[in-house]
Amino acid sequence: MVPDAGERKETGGGVLESMRREIVWLLAAILAGAAALYFNYVEDFGEELNRRAMAISVWIPAIAVGAGMIVISRLRDIFFPGTSGTGIPQAMAALRMGEVPERGRVLSARIAVGKTLLLTLGLLSGATIGREGPSVHVAACCMYLTTRWARFPRHLVERGLILAGGAAGIGAAFNAPLAAIVFAFEEIGRSFQKENVAMIVRTVIVACVLSWIPLSDYTFYGRVEVHFGGPFEWLVILVIGCAGGLLGGSFARGVLLTSAVVRRASDRRPYVVAALLGLALAFLGIISDGATYGGGYLQARAILIEGRDLRTPYALLKAAASFVSLVSGIPGGLFDPSLSVGAGLGQVAWPLFASMDRASFILLVMGAYFAGVVQSPITAAVILVEMTAAPHLFLPLLAATITAYAVSRLVCPTALYEGLAQAFLRREESARG
Repeated sequence: MVPDAGERKETGGGVLESMRREIVWLLAAILAGAAALYFNYVEDFGEELNRRAMAISVWIPAIAVGAGMIVISRLRDIFFPGTSGTGIPQAMAALRMGEVPERGRVLSARIAVGKTLLLTLGLLSGATIGREGPSVHVAACCMYLTTRWARFPRHLVERGLILAGGAAGIGAAFNAPLAAIVFAFEEIGRSFQKENVAMIVRTVIVACVLSWIPLSDYTFYGRVEVHFGGPFEWLVILVIGCAGGLLGGSFARGVLLTSAVVRRASDRRPYVVAALLGLALAFLGIISDGATYGGGYLQARAILIEGRDLRTPYALLKAAASFVSLVSGIPGGLFDPSLSVGAGLGQVAWPLFASMDRASFILLVMGAYFAGVVQSPITAAVILVEMTAAPHLFLPLLAATITAYAVSRLVCPTALYEGLAQAFLRREESARG
């Protein structure tokens, strides 16, 4: 990207400065993709570790997740304050802060290292978390830290680099570059800035290509052959959208209300609260035969791709475990668990609409529930199309997610990530006195 005259004046750059800027950007984009790739491998290893532990005794993973919750919570509070939560609200908060010293602390090297370490422990211990939120936060840190090594135009320093990092984290985590770009504008930035598009797109490309090299151009869940059509099925979309919005919005509102309570209790009795939350995850893991451990990718794939029926309470138990993990504030995302809960709900509800294609119905429920939780309807539709290579279902998915979004807004007027970002900013202001 060759800077124009105004940009050269703003950055004080000539050819050498432009080359330096491009090299620094490229290294940061590679590092962002490498972090997402690392989390991918850790998640796979954690799932295999959990499977082997379950084969020996149901108590081994239960003890691991219970102890892990205490260790992660205390490491977070003592050594890595600021690493709590999914990471997407922190990226959103950093955008709102503007170019102030506090932003540097939210997107620092210490935060990136701490987030990586704590997410690794969370994935290995079996907590019900995904990896996309921390991927966003770590990638945003990588991109923002480039400002220490090169001079960038003001619009990139203020927003573009953080948005690019956030998009790269999502894209590389799921091999979903289009959804990543949409999510950067729809949710993280909540506005469209044409001047930042090129930086976002090319950062996503680099990060995703880095994942392609070892993993190939894979489809996250696997290719789904969908069949959809007919007036009845379009009417069913309204039912799916309303139900997904109601359930997802209720989940999001519960997280927002409970997170503040848990945070205050944890400030007073950190070990007790962490132990109780760990005990809850262990209990859910035991009664679900280990199905609630981890992000839920394997279970969602089993339902959607393999056509298997998991135990009927799976969706409820997985949602409960995801709720506990989120309100605990340990680093971890909610994409994977939410999509897995949606698959479980689709499995349970499909017999009521058995005339519809099963895979299509479950995909629609996954999209509706996910959109209800995060209130990002376009991202929800695009990411599921990319995850399943099912472009013909895009319009039905979009109808379901938009409906779910409208219903979710009635239940939870403040979007989940938005509410968590606001809470994070309030804590930062309180800490400054």
